[in-house]
Amino acid sequence: MSAFEIRPARGGDGDGVAGAWRDSAEYYREMAPKEFQVPSEDGLSEWLENKLVDHDESTLALVADHAGQAVGFVHATFLPPHAEAERQMTRDVGLPRVFVNALAVRRAHWRGGAGTGLMRAVERWGRERGARLLTLEAFAGSPVSVPFYENGMGYDRYAIVFAKPL
Repeated sequence: MSAFEIRPARGGDGDGVAGAWRDSAEYYREMAPKEFQVPSEDGLSEWLENKLVDHDESTLALVADHAGQAVGFVHATFLPPHAEAERQMTRDVGLPRVFVNALAVRRAHWRGGAGTGLMRAVERWGRERGARLLTLEAFAGSPVSVPFYENGMGYDRYAIVFAKPL
């Protein structure tokens, strides 16, 4: 049995999810300071809580609760097939799909099942809505995220995002 309860986000989760967001940002900034920053703490708890609590039925916002404290969260969106899918090159836009906008877990809880529980819940939610694909973006240089998705969760690399400072 997991030490985490995966549940809908609710009022009062702001401090916990902001801690997970900042903790994740610090990890990525340490690894790639040119690409990542740590968000300002000023108003972050309220901003995240509002994003996670106030949404429509096409959005899912869950937290991983450990001993009454939110220690991680996921935010995902259901996307119906694109209206002009037949004119697109990639097949995925013609499928009902889910896009994971954000997943963050406090470092102290990595490899404890919180991230897996959150992602499995998103997969179930997507299937219940008829989604046939789940996509997300992860930093290619992360020695934690890439193995988590590929080895732990069974995801395949699908695309590469290129960037060039101008």
